[in-house]
Amino acid sequence: MGTFTVTSSSLNNQYTYSNESVVINGAYSINAQTSTLVNVSGSVNRQNQDGEDEGEYIGNFNGYMRDGEVKYSISEMSRKDANIVWDAIDEIELNIIGSNGEEE
Repeated sequence: MGTFTVTSSSLNNQYTYSNESVVINGAYSINAQTSTLVNVSGSVNRQNQDGEDEGEYIGNFNGYMRDGEVKYSISEMSRKDANIVWDAIDEIELNIIGSNGEEE
């Protein structure tokens, strides 16, 4: 009889994050065998005045786990918008990875 081995397994998640400035819709993957983050991405829009709908598109970001930390690339945007996006990424990481570096 042959040998069957699971060589990779991942848990894919979708999320929505919002604060007073932005709404982010995204996804992230966790390696199911090691419970570690594989990647995270998000599409960023301004928060509308009413706070209920997405406003103007700002940009997007992608992050990949490399050498024990998440390495990011973000699309072209103003420095002011980039600062807002980085603040949001910090909070998203806390929800995905947690404050102790382990996935929630």
